[in-house]
Amino acid sequence: MSYQITDCSALHAAQLCAAMNAAFSDYVVPLSLTVDRFKEFQRQRGFSPEHSFAAMQGDEIAGFWFSSQPLSAYENRAYTLSVGTVPAHRRKGLSRGLLQRVIARQKADGGSGLQLEVITSNDKAVNAYEDFGFKACRTLRVCGTSGPRPARTGHPDFTLETMSIDHLPEDESAFFDTRPTPQNGRAALRALCEKTCVLGVQVEGSLVGWGASYLDGSVAQIAVHRDYRRRGIGRALVEGLWNATAAEHLTFVNIDVSAETVNAFLDRSGVKDRIHQSEMHLAFED
Repeated sequence: MSYQITDCSALHAAQLCAAMNAAFSDYVVPLSLTVDRFKEFQRQRGFSPEHSFAAMQGDEIAGFWFSSQPLSAYENRAYTLSVGTVPAHRRKGLSRGLLQRVIARQKADGGSGLQLEVITSNDKAVNAYEDFGFKACRTLRVCGTSGPRPARTGHPDFTLETMSIDHLPEDESAFFDTRPTPQNGRAALRALCEKTCVLGVQVEGSLVGWGASYLDGSVAQIAVHRDYRRRGIGRALVEGLWNATAAEHLTFVNIDVSAETVNAFLDRSGVKDRIHQSEMHLAFED
């Protein structure tokens, strides 16, 4: 079989969505994205058709490497949204060929490397990325709430306010102990602003904490200023988001396991672990 690798500029979302569903059709839980959900996936994660590539056999997509452009907020690394090969075309070196094209394009546009997440128990994928030169940088936790939706308890010292993403501070250093992954960063919130709920807490006119969740219950950010922690703000934000999104449960996606404060808070909140992911980086050679 012969393949032609091309960027995704001329490929429609429906084609790319079908290829992604096909590539993950034999997983334990097969992927089944609608085209609309796939478009949200693209927007949230910064999909760039010029920096993403597909291996074509005729008019059919056999494999793909979906990527963002270089991201200044992440030292000009680009985010790998997804990598996949349709089952009938596996073990033909397509991923390596796609990666070579991705790297060439990223370098041409000033990119310094790539980053991605992979489930830690997926040994085959982890080994493949290590073979490509990726190195594990941190472990990320995905966990979720259980039990009934909490009551609206309120708090005597503060109230939750619905706010715009534009009200969040540009300097987040006093709020985050570790950086959110790209799918939960500020650009992702802006990209899906119409499907994002943001609640904030102000004290004497200053923002001291906020929570941001997508409407499906995936929590992107819980941030409390270091000087205002252990006052019930985090708990109130979680309760507020859970009630505001109307999701059956909340899922906390990609929490750095080294962030002791937020993990201790989540553990006290009774969340249950679902998976762990490894964030891996590939640094380009000069």
